[in-house]
Amino acid sequence: MMFESIRYIGEEHKKNWRLIMKLAYMDSGKQTARSSLGILWIYFRDLLFIGVFVLFRMLISGNDKISGMDSIVYLVTGMIPWFFINDVLVQGGMAIRNSRGIIQSLHFPVVVLPSVSVLSILLKRILSFLLIFVVCILFGYRETIHLGLFLYYMWAMLCLMFSLNLVTTAIISVSDDFRQLYESVLRIMIYTMPILWDFSRVKAVLPNVLLRINPMVYVIKGFRDAFVLGHTQDALYTVYFWGCVLVLFFLGSFFQFRLKKYYGDLM
Repeated sequence: MMFESIRYIGEEHKKNWRLIMKLAYMDSGKQTARSSLGILWIYFRDLLFIGVFVLFRMLISGNDKISGMDSIVYLVTGMIPWFFINDVLVQGGMAIRNSRGIIQSLHFPVVVLPSVSVLSILLKRILSFLLIFVVCILFGYRETIHLGLFLYYMWAMLCLMFSLNLVTTAIISVSDDFRQLYESVLRIMIYTMPILWDFSRVKAVLPNVLLRINPMVYVIKGFRDAFVLGHTQDALYTVYFWGCVLVLFFLGSFFQFRLKKYYGDLM
């Protein structure tokens, strides 16, 4: 059953890749089409959010360093990837549930919707990652920027969010209770990851391990490695991360395969 599920996911994406690209492009502009500034509103909100946290930190503790980095660099290298991850978790998780009309009325390849949502959000947010380059260069980190590591962690982030989205879209589409729980967890998730606070201050072994269990922490820390520290994370943690991605992909493929005949009725 598992191999059949994986083959089903692969075949559907191979057969419908043009549709995925088209829908992602259309969806990337749909949410901001009615505003005069369009997609610029996304970047304005990001800058405003980052600015508030930078100001708050400067008022509380001054412009001190976090993990040896300038506080602004630390916040930007963590928050820009988080904005993408959060959008996928919030918007992408509802991709199938919010498409009930097209699912019920047409013979539509539902399994491509998680990929459409991830790609659509990437198209909307890809330019925001340039802000990390700009900030790091302005604060004197030009020599530590590692383009290869940046591309690696971008790929790692996309693989993780695609696999996770396969799982969440399937469960949310059939369980309103899970949707309520899911939305509650998302509201506090930013505070449980080293985005706004210093990961290196967690010295106790058990809390450190519990934090690292979340594969998103690998991605957040990875972007800081790519722009400031210039090195990869330890091999064991990397193996664990890709193991999580594979497990999520296998589970998501299985759920999508089992639910493909029932999506129309469940909506």
